[in-house]
Amino acid sequence: MRIFSPQRRPAALLLLLAAAALAVSAGLGTYLREARQARMPPAATSAAAHGMEKPPALLTFATTALGGFRGILADALWLRAGRMQEQRRFVELVQLSDWITALEPHNEEVWVFHAWNLAYNVTVLMTRPEDRWHWVYNGIRLLRDRGIPLNPESATLKRELGWIFQHKIGTDSDASSAYFRTRWAQEMAPCLLPDGAAPEPGSAQAKRLAETARMDAAVMRRLEQQFGTIDWRLPLASSLYWSALALENDPPGHERLPCRRMVYTSLIDLCFRGTLLGNPATPGWTFQTGPRPRHIPATQAYLEDSLRRFDFSGIRYAYTGFLCDAILYYLLSGQPEKARTYHQTLTDFFASLGAPADTIAPLERFLDTSPDTYGEALNRLGYQ
Repeated sequence: MRIFSPQRRPAALLLLLAAAALAVSAGLGTYLREARQARMPPAATSAAAHGMEKPPALLTFATTALGGFRGILADALWLRAGRMQEQRRFVELVQLSDWITALEPHNEEVWVFHAWNLAYNVTVLMTRPEDRWHWVYNGIRLLRDRGIPLNPESATLKRELGWIFQHKIGTDSDASSAYFRTRWAQEMAPCLLPDGAAPEPGSAQAKRLAETARMDAAVMRRLEQQFGTIDWRLPLASSLYWSALALENDPPGHERLPCRRMVYTSLIDLCFRGTLLGNPATPGWTFQTGPRPRHIPATQAYLEDSLRRFDFSGIRYAYTGFLCDAILYYLLSGQPEKARTYHQTLTDFFASLGAPADTIAPLERFLDTSPDTYGEALNRLGYQ
């Protein structure tokens, strides 16, 4: 006779594992609890240290009841989660991941894995844009409202959060990306100044911004001083915010280049698509953007600083593409002298790499050449 139906196996497994852990913990718990907790601080202590008023009930239970054996249970749940991932049972995986994040709240991989499933895997199972946005926003809130407060020094979690804004919302990677951008602008607009700029730190709007988006108006104002006034209603502004914030905390070496890359790719996009057109509160408003050339000089400076810091071919490609876009923008907007300045910068850059003198087309013929031409020139110089 079958004792457990297939549908009840996951729940039964959790109960049996939890019961076993509790039973063993009663006899051997003291030593193992101390050893495990040295790596995984208690929920209440972690929450208090990071400004959380009260830890989640499930996290408190997992810490106090399972003690040092919560790691054993977490390992078992990871195995189960891997099978669910292979079987594309993403909705069930969400509930299982809640247990894993409660058991290992300071494991970055847990938060990254869970947020990715919410924002990407579960989302594609939905057909309506509203439903897709619900899951994308849940992935954002998981990292922003839960994972990062418990791991405030984690550059990885901030970068992953920035990636959702940059890729899932900021590009057309999803069939509903335009809807996502509209919803995000409408979410942010009431927290900002009329032009989308950051509010005065300490103001009522700044408080609302912190409650709604967990963003610090003082940090936003610092970024505006460095790069020019930013339209924070745009998702690329949020990817800039979180990646720049990650860099402020002196991240480990393996995170410095990825975070910096997210900063400069966000800035490049904001230069040429950084002004939101129209009022998001207007009925029937749709998301449209225009250029924001005030960011161009500071973006150039940031890219050149990145080139000095990192010997990475991707920065050379980004810098070349940025200079081409700046030249084209100034030519098409009737500012030939500024176009000439950036054309000379592009010419000098290729000369510094040892490229032939005729690599860059004269400014008079620049509109007739493809920017891909200069990417191909970098390939010929050995940068791939």
